[in-house]
Amino acid sequence: MRELGALVLSAAVFALSFLLFQWSRGSHWPEASEEALARAVIGDGRRQMPRPIACIAASAVLALVALWPLCVVMGLTDLPVPQTSVTIGGVLVGRGMAGFVPRWRALFCDEPFATRDKRYYSPLCIVLGLGYAALGAVDFAA
Repeated sequence: MRELGALVLSAAVFALSFLLFQWSRGSHWPEASEEALARAVIGDGRRQMPRPIACIAASAVLALVALWPLCVVMGLTDLPVPQTSVTIGGVLVGRGMAGFVPRWRALFCDEPFATRDKRYYSPLCIVLGLGYAALGAVDFAA
């Protein structure tokens, strides 16, 4: 069961990493234009996506985060599994919870981002974060 959970976590985060990488290359998917994409995934009033290097950096970080569960279940890490997993989980849960805080909602109020953040992005971050935390908790209990 632990292996399946690790695979699901990795696949989900790798998909997000791949999406960011594609945006760094100029893709506007799933929107029709760069402006529409910026409004949908950033929501802070900008009309352009961040520079490609910023998208590549975010993609690389997500790729490393996606590798973590696989490294854990395969025993390929010397890092402290419980602490690292809970830290990653905490960051994701924190980002997810931020989406429901009035100050965040005031800063990131462009539509369709605001609605999608509350409905999809924030809950996804919370679920992924709890998955990472559970991965660490299982190792901590062992």
